Amino acid sequence: MIAALRASEHKDLPALAKFLVRVYKFEPSDFHFDPRLLEWKYLYPRAGWQGSRSYLLERGGEIVAHGGICPVSFRLPTGQIVSGHVIVDWAADSRTPGLGVTMYRKLMQTASTSFAIGGEPVTRQILPRIGFRHVGDASSYAAWLRPWLEFRTRPRTGRSLLRLLHGLTHPVPNRSRQNKRLEFVPVNEFDDSIQPILSGVKRPWTFCERTVADLNYLLKCPHLEIRGFLLRRGAGILGYFILGRSGWEGRLLDIIIDSEDLNDWTDAYSAVTNAALLDPELSRIRVLVTIPMLNQVLLSNGYWCQYTDPIVLYDPTEALRHALPLGFQYFDGDWGY
Repeated sequence: MIAALRASEHKDLPALAKFLVRVYKFEPSDFHFDPRLLEWKYLYPRAGWQGSRSYLLERGGEIVAHGGICPVSFRLPTGQIVSGHVIVDWAADSRTPGLGVTMYRKLMQTASTSFAIGGEPVTRQILPRIGFRHVGDASSYAAWLRPWLEFRTRPRTGRSLLRLLHGLTHPVPNRSRQNKRLEFVPVNEFDDSIQPILSGVKRPWTFCERTVADLNYLLKCPHLEIRGFLLRRGAGILGYFILGRSGWEGRLLDIIIDSEDLNDWTDAYSAVTNAALLDPELSRIRVLVTIPMLNQVLLSNGYWCQYTDPIVLYDPTEALRHALPLGFQYFDGDWGY
């Protein structure tokens, strides 16, 4: 029987959650496949994409493969816009070999470009075979805020003492706490006052565009405790950032400042750290960067590199050939949820 491809609907979410739990071998209670999170990821309206962002392959009424889409619009330094996406929650029933790749190929055709960061070993083996090429690296950085709190909060393992020692010997610099050059102001919702920042052209790299609706969509993520902030210098808005918290860990999901000055970016990440320090339940904060010039900015703010993953790109028309490096953040996929 030929498997049929269709978009997911609300009624599919319970069955989809059970399918993903089974394929990924997660506990049924794992939050990644909570139907509420799946609904937000795939069925809440998103700018630049009409309808569902989740697709099923079915055989005999049973789900045998799934692929989800996180849409992006690349803005090149020239001002050109190129559509793209990352495919997430890609899964296939092991009893139906080949359908997972079929699903992936079908979803690759729904945008001009497609990219992936890291992924499971089987994914990393398959993607180069279907046209993806390595175009850069994504580095995950972290900063210790309260290493003793993490030691007391997390379940003990053989690495607990090593993490504590590392945290005590790599504290966030005091100057990060004292940096007042940028003021961070919490907001419950973003409005059009941020639009000049979103439309700015001062970043000298290719980045994923944002709309005000995108930012407010992110604030509604049902799994994380989300907080949004404006970055002000005097009376003017320089940028914004959005933090998410899951238990003891904070994640910088998105940050934009309309500047190409490294000092401004250093101040912005310092403000992020200061905001995270105000939450007494946070032990550390995690950040994703893919622009090489920002690595030194994070190191100067007391962050350390946890690991690096490859970025691979499917770009059959070479629309992004002269647009590297590509600036991604946690919001551009589902790595932060």
